[in-house]
Amino acid sequence: MKKITTLIFLLSSLLSFAQKTSTITLTTAKPEQAIVSLVLEDVHFHPNLGIGLADTKLEPLAMINFQEKTTEKVNAPISEPKILRLQYSGGGVNKTWMLFVQPGDDLTATFSGGANVAFSGKNANYQDFLRTYFLENQYQYLPVFGYKPSQIDNKSVAQQSDSLQKIRQNAYATFKTANAPIPAFDAYVNATTTTEPFVIHRLLQEKIMRKNRAKKLEPAQQKELEDLTLSNFKILPDEALLSQSYRDELRNWALIPTTRKFPLDSATRYELSPQAITDVYNFSKEKMQSHPKQQEYLLTYWLNYAATAIPTIETSQTLLADYKTTYPKSEYTDYFTKLMAAKSKLTTGSAAPDFTLLDRDSAAVFLKQLAGKPTVMVFAFNIGAHEPTMKAMEAKYADKVNFAYITMISGMPFQSWKPYTQARNGVKHLWASDESTELLKQNYAVDIRYPFVVLDASGKIVDRWIPQEFPNNKTLEKDIIKAIGK
Repeated sequence: MKKITTLIFLLSSLLSFAQKTSTITLTTAKPEQAIVSLVLEDVHFHPNLGIGLADTKLEPLAMINFQEKTTEKVNAPISEPKILRLQYSGGGVNKTWMLFVQPGDDLTATFSGGANVAFSGKNANYQDFLRTYFLENQYQYLPVFGYKPSQIDNKSVAQQSDSLQKIRQNAYATFKTANAPIPAFDAYVNATTTTEPFVIHRLLQEKIMRKNRAKKLEPAQQKELEDLTLSNFKILPDEALLSQSYRDELRNWALIPTTRKFPLDSATRYELSPQAITDVYNFSKEKMQSHPKQQEYLLTYWLNYAATAIPTIETSQTLLADYKTTYPKSEYTDYFTKLMAAKSKLTTGSAAPDFTLLDRDSAAVFLKQLAGKPTVMVFAFNIGAHEPTMKAMEAKYADKVNFAYITMISGMPFQSWKPYTQARNGVKHLWASDESTELLKQNYAVDIRYPFVVLDASGKIVDRWIPQEFPNNKTLEKDIIKAIGK
């Protein structure tokens, strides 16, 4: 009896595993010079360098060179419906198809020369529908619609966008007569079909208002654009979160009442104030009570904003306390707790956390080696970030201040980074390995909005939360002068 029970348990476990896996076979009729990849678009918050949490994780599942291999079977470990991106690159053609994949699917994508793909297998009908009527995002339709960036009025683009919406709606009605789509697919199609057109309408209207110039909109113009969202956006079932355009508009819709009460302006670098972020958090919690997944999505997003974009931690601590009560089992609580603990230590007069990085000569550099002169630390997320705008400041304070540019690019080898650096008086170029980058994230609460840290000659923090300001960074220069002691 015990053996039978054990066998049933094992079979049950295997069936459970099978239900959480989908198989996608990529194949070509004949070898060709093309690369085909499969990427899982997982709508799931995860740590992202420089911005705290990102709401979508793109996870590569496979990449196949059809010159070397003509078939590859991919097992996608999913427990609920997901969107995948099937990408083709070859012969000067780059194309992406969106796939809607469920646990237990067994699909085959067959390429017959060039970017021609046919789907077969379980639930291939979903892929055929998306391939015909949905590109990767709404902006990819603009060239097809004849959009001209230099032209202010693009009325025909709006008309074609509306026409596409009608075609999609009619096609989906026909699709549903022959199929019984699951709720997640229905929500994805409806969400994308309804949100993309008015996103394009708003884009075109804003272009007309600005007259192709980079200028601030008048209050009445801003209200007109916001009214487009308020009148068009409709809350759909939670599965609609699979649609990127829907997620973007959901946040936009939730934020408008708050920004009307707490207007954004250049003095605050158009960032939400503590009062505003608290307001939109509470609004989202109240309005989305009957949509639990969307409520959790929004509250996590606003809490992340409070924890990263607001230098002080009081607001994020208050919101986190509520978040813990609302979601006692959230996987993000530990992340936010550690982030706030790090920020609480980065105060004026506190000792800056130590680090060990490599300079352009491959020598190890410790923070204490920079002592003796004030130091400006600059966290860079791409090659040469901030350096062009910093050169005048470098020249002005070269004999009195160290400038340390710390490059934090995931997966970038030292030898690939080194050629992009140039020796300059008073300047250190430092390379952070993936391991060192992780420590810097933990110890300095690295954020793309505040890439600068000013230390005094003894290595104590003068200011950590120094924003980017253009064309001249007055806040940074003020802190440098303070560190020098003038």
